[in-house]
Amino acid sequence: MVTKLALKLFGFVRISVKGSSIERFLNICLKNEIKLFKIERKDEICMYASIRIRDFNRLRRYMGRSGCKVHIIKRSGLPFFVFRLRKRYALWFGFVLAIFSFFLLTSCVWVIDIDASGDIDISELRYNLNKAGIYTGVPVFKIDRQKVTNKLRFEMGDTLDYVSISILGNKVTIRAINEKDPPVIQDDKAVTGIVATYDGIISEMNVKEGYPLVKVGDAVLKGDKLVTAFTPPTTEQGIGSIGHSIAEIKAMTRREEVSVAPVSRFEKRYTGKKKTQFAIVIGNFRINLYLGTGISGIGFEKKVTEKQLHIGEGTYFPIKIIRQDYKQYETLQVNYTKKNMQKIMQENAKTRIQNSMKSGKIENISFECEQKKGIIELKTVAHCIEDIAEQVSEEGIELPKKEQTEQYETDMQIS
Repeated sequence: MVTKLALKLFGFVRISVKGSSIERFLNICLKNEIKLFKIERKDEICMYASIRIRDFNRLRRYMGRSGCKVHIIKRSGLPFFVFRLRKRYALWFGFVLAIFSFFLLTSCVWVIDIDASGDIDISELRYNLNKAGIYTGVPVFKIDRQKVTNKLRFEMGDTLDYVSISILGNKVTIRAINEKDPPVIQDDKAVTGIVATYDGIISEMNVKEGYPLVKVGDAVLKGDKLVTAFTPPTTEQGIGSIGHSIAEIKAMTRREEVSVAPVSRFEKRYTGKKKTQFAIVIGNFRINLYLGTGISGIGFEKKVTEKQLHIGEGTYFPIKIIRQDYKQYETLQVNYTKKNMQKIMQENAKTRIQNSMKSGKIENISFECEQKKGIIELKTVAHCIEDIAEQVSEEGIELPKKEQTEQYETDMQIS
């Protein structure tokens, strides 16, 4: 494949060699390192071969010695193609213009990708980016990332905690973060305790750090402290220690919920009729590749997808292909039986309860269904095993004096 590509790029000719001394011709070529390929011997006085342009020019010196006549049958390759088009000035002008346009367009920014998290107004961020010098069509070399970053922090200091700007080709990626409510626990050295996130009866405890205040079998309420950062002393002279609590505490919980749903509801039913329309956007100019306007209104579901023309991951052009897919549907009133609606509601209730748990599973679930004037009411009771441990800050806690420590140990023994 590489050899064929090189031949097309540098060019070669197909020749015919005629004469009574073809063997001498081949010996001359071999002696002077003139390479022939695709050799075909027709008869004793005729032979066909292919030869590169460079070797063909060298072969001219030895024509008289070989006693053979060489004729060109076919010319192939880029040099001959360019030579045939040498006087087509409009074509060459268009080719040069296309190359110039390619480098001009790919040196400007056409894609600005914003990844924002937290309480950040995207429209305000785009407005400030535009003021700072990052907008569609700006040359890449004019972007000063440090200057833009400082400008954004000055303009949006109250709502912007972190911003980074990365440039790949002519694509700019902005990452902005605003932590409105930063977590209280920042590292594993913070002074923390463990509290219950739900009512239940403790079934399993795995306390890795901290001092447990409850044991397996105890009933706890939401918000009760389960593990404390203060560990009592183990000797009479000790005063205890304060640290970071880590624990996994599972409990048997009981979750209840009531959900209602009408027996009769409206649903979409697709008719199977579809239609697709295309449009091209060049810069800010849109060209519709269809007649009339787009389809809209009740009875049609519209989906729009955009695809920007690009080469690789970092070379984008200001050309977008817009695809609009339409699917026709009908709105029908569907009446469910109590049994069918109850089945749907039970699955939804089970999913909601499972998703409401941090880490756990449903051990047993029961349902009670009742129909009232076109409404179905479902009462769900689920018995679960779930992790109810949650870290809370205990910053500010102090080690007690020795008298308080002795009283604390006495209280713990009594309890």
